[in-house]
Amino acid sequence: MKLLMVGTKTYTFTEVELSLKLAISISCLLFCATCKSMASQPYISGSHLSTIIVAHLNDIGVRSTPAINQDRVFYGCAKEDIIIEKRALSWKTIKLTCKKNDKWTFTFRNKVEIAQNKLQFSVKKSLSDRDSSTKTRTVFVLAEAKSKGYKIKESDLILSTENRLLTKNAFEEIKPILGKVLKRSLKKGTILKNSHLQPAWLVYKNQRITIENSIGEIRVTMEGIALKNGAMGDRILAQNVSSKKNVEGFVIGDKKITIFRKIY
Repeated sequence: MKLLMVGTKTYTFTEVELSLKLAISISCLLFCATCKSMASQPYISGSHLSTIIVAHLNDIGVRSTPAINQDRVFYGCAKEDIIIEKRALSWKTIKLTCKKNDKWTFTFRNKVEIAQNKLQFSVKKSLSDRDSSTKTRTVFVLAEAKSKGYKIKESDLILSTENRLLTKNAFEEIKPILGKVLKRSLKKGTILKNSHLQPAWLVYKNQRITIENSIGEIRVTMEGIALKNGAMGDRILAQNVSSKKNVEGFVIGDKKITIFRKIY
């Protein structure tokens, strides 16, 4: 038996009862401290967080429905510090992090649809068009007008459903476009095509390059000067620095070609 004095009164408890009451008291104190700490932190509701995500993705041409509990409260990050990213190159999974709290991170599944393109021009359809899906194609277009020499970023592009006849050599995937440079200035809503973009040059005209010549198991390398630009696999002319002779070869890497015949 244990005696516990509270003021002028004395209470008698068994050791088990006393331990249980102490455990309950400590738990209550810890719970109150936790609640006080959470109350002092910035927070955002699940419904508000979902609205922010939907608005952010809609701005870049993606309609979304994130799988977030609308009644849940997320403590530890203010709404202006939330960073919204995609995982594995797809918006089907959303990753959230916080600028001011490294431990604040969440991942949610997301239902994705193509957003209605505000820039899309209406197309008059013939009454004989019975299957519109075969007449159109969803491709990337410019969200704003861009100048010659501009380097394309993801935020510059939106998806648009266009007349299939106008989309030859257009892009359905975003990866081949990112980082490419425009050959000429383009208007807002232009369907991006391969002909609008500078090739990914590996060799530039008048640049010093390595010329490789393989004969059986023997490989010889020499220094040369490129006589034109070349991307991977392009056939270009180069001048051998030592012999001053021109050679023709295929671009096989950065500042590097391999010979297949000489030109005198």
